[in-house]
Amino acid sequence: MDYKLSCEYRDVAFRAEHLSVSGKTQEETTLLLDMLEALAEPVLVVFRHTPLSQDANDDMVLEVAINGRADAIVTNNTKHFREPAKRFHLEVLTPAELLNEFRKRR
Repeated sequence: MDYKLSCEYRDVAFRAEHLSVSGKTQEETTLLLDMLEALAEPVLVVFRHTPLSQDANDDMVLEVAINGRADAIVTNNTKHFREPAKRFHLEVLTPAELLNEFRKRR
C-alpha cells in the first residue's frame, strides 16, 4: 500500500452510501482502515507505467501492485483490471475467488 492508495480507500470508505451499506460507523471504519494500513506492506512507487487503464484510480492500484511485486489484485472491478494486469503477469481475482483459493489450500 502507498500513501495515495490509502487516501483513496479512506475517501471511498467514508462516503455516505458505503457507510450505509456496511452498517459501520465512521469510528468503526477508521479502526478497520487503521488496522489494514498497519498490516499492509508499504510500497514506494518508483516506476510509473501510466496510462494503463481508462481510469487514473485504476492506474494507481496497478502501479502499487507492480512496484510492490504483488501476486494478484483483488477487486470486484475485474473488467477494468484484467487486460492491463496481464502485461505484468498479475492475477486479478474477486474477493470471492480469493476466499475460494484460500479454502482450496487448507
